[in-house]
Amino acid sequence: MLFTLILGGFVALVEAGGGLQALVRRLLGEGRAPQRRMQSTVFGFGLLVFFDGLANTMLIGRLLRSAADRCGVSRVKLAYLADTTGSAVACLAFISTWIAFQLSMIREGFALAGEEVSAYGYFFRSLSTNYYCWFALALAGVCVWRDFNPGAMGRAEAAARARHSASEVETPAYSASHWGLAIVPIAVLTLSIPVLAYWIGAEAILPFSLSGFAEAYGRAEVYVPQILVGSSILASVIAALTFIISRSGRGGFRGPMLGVAAATFLKGVREIAGPVGILIAAWMLGSAISQLGTADWLSALLQGRVSVALLPAGIFLIGSVISFSTGTSWGTMGVLMPLAIPVIFSLTGESSDVVRDQLVVAAIGAVFSGAVFGDHCSPFSDTTIVASIAAGVEPLDHVRTQLPFALIAAGAALLIGFLPLGLGLPAWAGLLAGVALLWFLPGVWPVRAVPASDRS
Repeated sequence: MLFTLILGGFVALVEAGGGLQALVRRLLGEGRAPQRRMQSTVFGFGLLVFFDGLANTMLIGRLLRSAADRCGVSRVKLAYLADTTGSAVACLAFISTWIAFQLSMIREGFALAGEEVSAYGYFFRSLSTNYYCWFALALAGVCVWRDFNPGAMGRAEAAARARHSASEVETPAYSASHWGLAIVPIAVLTLSIPVLAYWIGAEAILPFSLSGFAEAYGRAEVYVPQILVGSSILASVIAALTFIISRSGRGGFRGPMLGVAAATFLKGVREIAGPVGILIAAWMLGSAISQLGTADWLSALLQGRVSVALLPAGIFLIGSVISFSTGTSWGTMGVLMPLAIPVIFSLTGESSDVVRDQLVVAAIGAVFSGAVFGDHCSPFSDTTIVASIAAGVEPLDHVRTQLPFALIAAGAALLIGFLPLGLGLPAWAGLLAGVALLWFLPGVWPVRAVPASDRS
């Protein structure tokens, strides 16, 4: 909550400084398709800020929503792209605020099966079987570059483009300054998270190595909340300085400008404070549902009721139901991973080590995929709520417009990924087939955002 509130003030400073408008104009250029350029910018930022899903979602949605309005991109599309490139990227990244928890769950699953393994090795091997995350990102790319907008998203995009064509979007009152004044605070926020994590978790700063960086991230996992808050405070200070520079010109750091910067920061905090109440309510509801024991009951259905070949698909389905009904990705991993790996060991007792190992890798990918599915589209998910808050839309509107994308990616993960994987198809074959199918999907299902005035 504190990170979210501080980030609201940070974005207000960056926006009021004018550098953000210059940066967006530089990125968008003067092309004939501002909607596609804007969406590509959001997608690119989402892939770049891979260290933390929540920070990614909040930063991108809040920073770019004014630019999205001016380019004729709907707020719900912005929320969808920010949400999709948040959790999916963080789940796949081998250096992120997720990785320590993911590795601990893998270790716990093997420990319950009586095995001691390299959790990092199994994590890397499971990347090719994490079908939902890959397909969700691929579908977001299809949405951007092939103008694929199924369901309510198509209507929202058509309305946004109609408003853009009618020039109904107002230009901000403040003037643009140099784009570097936006780059500096954004870079500080983005880079300070991994730098602080490395500084806290590393046994020695030098010599630097990628493996040492990853291990430091794992040791710093317990300090992630403090790291996020500290990074946002540092970035807000830098944003205040750039704001004063942009407003003061050659006059230097005049005293009254400090008060203006503080007032701007507090205004951004106030704007985000109201919707944070929705986040609190979602946490309360998700906790109440969790205490009912539904997740444990659903997980127990796997034992003895699913054949070995259908285990990856079954684990993905159960994980999807758990994550959607509770709204927590990490909670789903915590419930399902310690159950899935021992179940595979018990059901493949007579099988070869190679077959068992392949199924374990598939199960790890299925747990991660099922967990992220609910994190994307559950109305109780904190990422879903934060994405809608950041983009300035109602949470249920975000859920309603994002759900078709999540279901398409989940269907592809189940039918093209996990079912063939359990039957022995190589993981990379299902991955390539699924991405190809999603890319050509608009040719079979041509759903485009066309303003009403342009329809025949």
